[in-house]
Amino acid sequence: MAQNWTSKIKVFIPPNIDIEPSYQKELSKLDIPVYKGIPAKVNLTNTKVGSISLESGETIQIDTLWWIPPVRPSKLIQRLVENLNLELDEQGNIKTDERQETNVKGLFAAGDIQGWGSIGALTAAYQGGMAAVSMVHEWYDYLK
Repeated sequence: MAQNWTSKIKVFIPPNIDIEPSYQKELSKLDIPVYKGIPAKVNLTNTKVGSISLESGETIQIDTLWWIPPVRPSKLIQRLVENLNLELDEQGNIKTDERQETNVKGLFAAGDIQGWGSIGALTAAYQGGMAAVSMVHEWYDYLK
């Protein structure tokens, strides 16, 4: 996907992570270098990204920076999980059934409240729609 934006891709990984040889081979075929190290500083040149300094002191020239920040639930989500005793999935996200209902009857969760790992705009919209349909059905059954 990144190759649609630039041909100058560089990958940075923490020193304690190894890339599988098959992935490394594919990256090499695509002329994508892999740097091991923890980025310590983004260096700007006239308000533009110019390079990254690693904790090791090494500086690598770059033009653009795209990173995935660590995923942490917001304090509100943490409070909801604790106060409502919500079940979590293997990744630590709020667990729901196929209707987007949590283990608390009548409480539905959809979108980024379930974690960013697999959520995109279309997935979040779909999940929101599923939760809305489920709520309407539940209200209808309740009002009968």
